[in-house]
Order: sequence, then C-alpha cells, then structure tokens
Amino acid sequence: MDRQLRDLLDAAAGEPPHRVTAETVLRRAARRRAKYLAGAAAVAVIAVVAVVAVITAGIPAPGHPPRPSAARQPRATVYVYTPAGTVTAIDPATNTHGKPVKLRAGLGAIAVTPDGQTVYVADNVVGFRSGQVIPIDTATSTAGKPINVGMAPDAIAITPDGKTAYVACSFSMTVTPIDTATNTAGKPINVGMAPDVIAITPDGKTAYVVNSGSGNVTPIDTATNTAGKHIGVGTGPDAIAITPDGKTAYVVNYSTGGNLNAGTVTAIDTATNTREKFIHVGTEASAIAITPDGETAYVANKGSNTVTPIDTATNTPGTPIKVGNGPTAIAITPDGKTAYVVNVFSGTVTPIDTATNTPGTPIKVGSEPVAIAITPDGKTAYVGDNSPGNTIIPIDTATNTAGQPVNDGGRDTPVIVITP
Repeated sequence: MDRQLRDLLDAAAGEPPHRVTAETVLRRAARRRAKYLAGAAAVAVIAVVAVVAVITAGIPAPGHPPRPSAARQPRATVYVYTPAGTVTAIDPATNTHGKPVKLRAGLGAIAVTPDGQTVYVADNVVGFRSGQVIPIDTATSTAGKPINVGMAPDAIAITPDGKTAYVACSFSMTVTPIDTATNTAGKPINVGMAPDVIAITPDGKTAYVVNSGSGNVTPIDTATNTAGKHIGVGTGPDAIAITPDGKTAYVVNYSTGGNLNAGTVTAIDTATNTREKFIHVGTEASAIAITPDGETAYVANKGSNTVTPIDTATNTPGTPIKVGNGPTAIAITPDGKTAYVVNVFSGTVTPIDTATNTPGTPIKVGSEPVAIAITPDGKTAYVGDNSPGNTIIPIDTATNTAGQPVNDGGRDTPVIVITP
C-alpha cells in the first residue's frame, strides 16, 4: 500500500479525541476512504435492507414526479467518484464506462436518491471558505448548479422519501439539509465535533450523525431539522448502521478509552436515544454492515484482520472470522447469504457465508481495494482499487470470480454508489 496513505491511517488512530484541526480531519478522511467511507452511509446503505434505494427500485419517491420512460435509467448504474473530481458511470450489463463528469478536485462523498434520478456529490476542498454539493442528473449525466454547504462536507445521506439530503460538514461542525425538489440548502444544524458519517432510520424520522471528534452521536428530527441531545459513544466513532426495523443503531468505535486495542460497537436504542451497551470486537474496528433480516451485524476489524459477527437480538459478539489483511469495508448481498469483505493490505475480497460464518477463498482484486458496492439484483459486487490505474473490479457473486477491471477515469481513492 502507498506509504503516505499507510502513515495517515496509523497517525489518525492516535489522535486525541477532542483536538480537531484541519490536519486531523484530513487524516481521518484518509483513514475513512481507505476503509470505504460512506457512507457511508451511501454504500453501506446498499448492503442493508434499511436502504430504500434497493427496496424501492423503479418507484418514484414522493415529491419526485415520474419522468418519461425514455428519460429513465433502464437499469442500475454504477457511479464512481474520485478525489480527482471525476464522476464516472459504469453500465453493469457491459462493464463499460461513459464519459466522466468533471467536477472540482477534492475529497468528498456520494449518494443517490431512492428513485435513482439524481446523484449528489460532496466536494470537499480544504482551504476553500465552504464546501459544495453538486447534483448530477442520472438520465443525462450532467452536473447541475453547485449547492453551497458548510466547510469540509464529508458525508451525505438521503431520506427514504427522497425529499431531503443531509450533508455532514466536518470543519463547520454542522449538518446542512438540502431540499432535493429545488436543490436549495436549508439552515445549518449544529452537531458535534468533526461530523463525518450519517445514517437515517428506515421510517425517515431521524438522522443520526456520528461526530468523530467529540465521540458522540447527534440525532436530528427530520420533521423539524432540530438536533437532539448528544449520545456518548466510544473514541473515534466513524461508522454506523441501523437495523432494518429501525430499532437499533450500531456505532463502530475505532478504540475505547484511549486503548487502540479495544475496538467496540455501541448499540443505541432509537426509541429513547439512549446507549445500551458496549460490544467488544477486534482491534481498530472500522466498518459495519447488517444482514437484510436484521439478525446479524458484521464488523470489520482492520487491526486484527478479522470480522466479528454480532447477534442483534442479544447484542453479543460471536467468534471472530479470519479474513485478509486490513479489512476496511463490508457489503452484504440483498438475499443476505454472503458478506463481502474488502482487505486493503492484501489486495483481496473475502466472501463470508452468513449461514455458517465461514470465510471462502479470497478473491484477488488489485493491490489496494478500498470500496465495495453490490448491485440491487445481487449479481455483481464492484470493488474500487486505489492502486495505480485506479480501476473498478467487478466480482460475479455466483462464482466469486473477478472480472476484467474497468478504468474509472480518475485517480486516488474511489467512492462507489449504485442507482436502483
């Protein structure tokens, strides 16, 4: 792996939780992208039933009138965003890409509306007064007018009805709501320090914002766009997933109490917004995904090269599953049968049989895989590789074989999202 990126990953792990500077956020951003942000919200959403993009495929969201059939995306499309400022569409049927949409270069995030009509890209350029979010029309692959938000937008999450996009801005310590019907920004909502991950409950009533700098989570009432009381979690929280029934939010903490060898997951009761318990997992916990039936949460432990399954009924961890070196991202097929784990340091993806929690043969996918997303039909997993050439590797989930790499037209760590 690139030495500079490895150094950033290691440095970020030792940051004091209450000292947030520009350098701190950059380091955290590097770490998150090495384990696949998103998403944050965006791609983890694809792997979980709670993600409406998969459930409502082809159904227009309220507030978004149907377009003529000729203008609609005929099938799912893979969108890849890189810090070089390019957004590239890949057709899963042919694994060929179109002409990249060129934006301003910078780190950022990407999310798609549940109706698949618009992709929102967060343009995070350190040094600029404010960040921007650019809407892209998926029917024409054209960028719309940039929407000004707070400083250093790091994450985007969209409500199940598609009406509002919430943008977490690390430097501003705010979340900006965007009306997707008019693409106008609302009043910023104050949250904690260095907010960089968002997840929204399946009923769309609450957005949970993970504040990595202050070690807490801020719930936002989406009806009023008001922030509730902070919920304390562990040190360096940087991933979250919500069960399909919306009852529990699981927050991944990179460490606990300053002990880098004590990764934990915090369970939050969404009915009361209270912390239930710490669930001890492996070293440097970095990513989480929940099965569509909501019964198991899988946590990637980058430092111990394992994945910990958590029984969501009892919130107890199971036997760690050995995978490759540096597991940093997870996606689960829509049928819930297989969890795919990206191993950044070994250049592989490990498939896990969720019925038995046994790992399969590692799939070679380049030298620095950092991101993964699965198509709504579950037939293909797309892996973003950060090595020279910056390619996207399709994996046939029926055979667990890697296909011909697709050049995404950019450079540096890619972020992936797939339309319904």
